[in-house]
Amino acid sequence: MIKESIFIAKKRLELYEFLSFSFLNTPSEELLNLIKDNSSQFEELTEDKIDSIEEKDLDYFIQEYYDRFFVPTSKLFVPPHESAIRNKDIKNGKISYGKLDSQETFHVKACYEIVDFKIDQLNAFKPLKDNHYPDHIAFELAFLVYLANSELLALENGMSEKANKWRKLQKDFLVEHLSKWIEAYAILSKERGEGLYSYLTNISAKWIALDLEYLMGENQ
Repeated sequence: MIKESIFIAKKRLELYEFLSFSFLNTPSEELLNLIKDNSSQFEELTEDKIDSIEEKDLDYFIQEYYDRFFVPTSKLFVPPHESAIRNKDIKNGKISYGKLDSQETFHVKACYEIVDFKIDQLNAFKPLKDNHYPDHIAFELAFLVYLANSELLALENGMSEKANKWRKLQKDFLVEHLSKWIEAYAILSKERGEGLYSYLTNISAKWIALDLEYLMGENQ
């Protein structure tokens, strides 16, 4: 039983690590190769294709990263923050995004502080680390990596009760935060234009829905 729990924890951690890595840093050949090597696995999560990965060079995807996350005037830009998406308003077909300093922002920050998760210690693109809002998609995914890794370490050290607490924290964070906005963000990203990051965001949304379903079942 414990071996099975460790196996599942490792697999869950691996996927969160991949997703977190995808958003924390500008695209690299390593990222593109990971996507190619795991394409069959990702097909189980989404029907979306990323054919351009074979057709475009790395600079193309780096530019997409900037346009998606750092250039508000870009047609591809959608604020990658929970508070902006959850508190958005649509009037006459026009989207008005929510303020970044919101109750969601502060609660995410509190979640981080409770378990001593520090954004400034992440291996991430410096302009992203200089972002002062903790509810960025990259940071929330990195937080899941932190929690999932803590669960795995507890399991490997025979501390099942402690592992259960770490797993509950994952479930709670998904319920209260990521599951509340990631799907809407994925839809908006794809509507703005398909590409590497609309693909990755969609995979993230599908995985989080599946993982939350798994965690809810584990806690029954």
